[in-house]
Amino acid sequence: MLERVFIDVDGVKVSLLKGRGRKVFYIHSSGSDATQWVNQLTAIGGYAIDPPNHGQSDTVEVNSVDEYAYYASESLKKTVGKAVVVGHSLGGAVAQKLYLRNPEICLALVLVGTGARLRVLPEILEGLKKEPEKAVDLMLSMAFASKGEEYEKKRREFLDRVDVLHLDLSLCDRFDLLEDYRNGKLKIGVPTLVIVGEEDKLTPLKYHEFFHKHIPNSELVVIPGASHMVMLEKHVEFNEALEKFLKKVGV
Repeated sequence: MLERVFIDVDGVKVSLLKGRGRKVFYIHSSGSDATQWVNQLTAIGGYAIDPPNHGQSDTVEVNSVDEYAYYASESLKKTVGKAVVVGHSLGGAVAQKLYLRNPEICLALVLVGTGARLRVLPEILEGLKKEPEKAVDLMLSMAFASKGEEYEKKRREFLDRVDVLHLDLSLCDRFDLLEDYRNGKLKIGVPTLVIVGEEDKLTPLKYHEFFHKHIPNSELVVIPGASHMVMLEKHVEFNEALEKFLKKVGV
């Protein structure tokens, strides 16, 4: 049974979904909410955050990935204190910024379907303002390996949240740590698991190979038959990889 938890961060109500008490902290992707992690919360446990503007959290003005990282880090401190931080896509960008902000609260990182830079196709970013349905369909065609129940559910969610989806993708488009990794300015000093769906067209394999190359204590897992939404499409395989890593780092 999952529990809904609310905490206060500087007067802003932040909502989280809680599984069994384990030191794992999940951050979802653009336009989604904490329910994206239900399969992981149920099988593995931990907390999944709804950053402001998502799920049951308050609506606030957000202008950068750093601001989401602030709310995530404060929420993590007030719930589990320290955790393995699992971030998908935008959530992966937030996880990287969270680590830069507060490395002492990150026991390890899990970077899923994300990148050191997250440029968004103009057809998607601009299209959400002009022809949202067409833009959402294009995005989903690149995010799922095949259509099915999860695809249709995500389509309904995105069309209901076009403004938030556009905001999130705009923040992704401006996110860029590529040179910081290349020149050694950014050093990830905790064990890191990098997971990608083999058919991911939004954040392809090369993004994850980059992480594996530039993060010393990292391992790369490629999941066949999955695209960008790997934790939904192949949740059994995803959970196996995550559980194996958690045991390895003692969580």
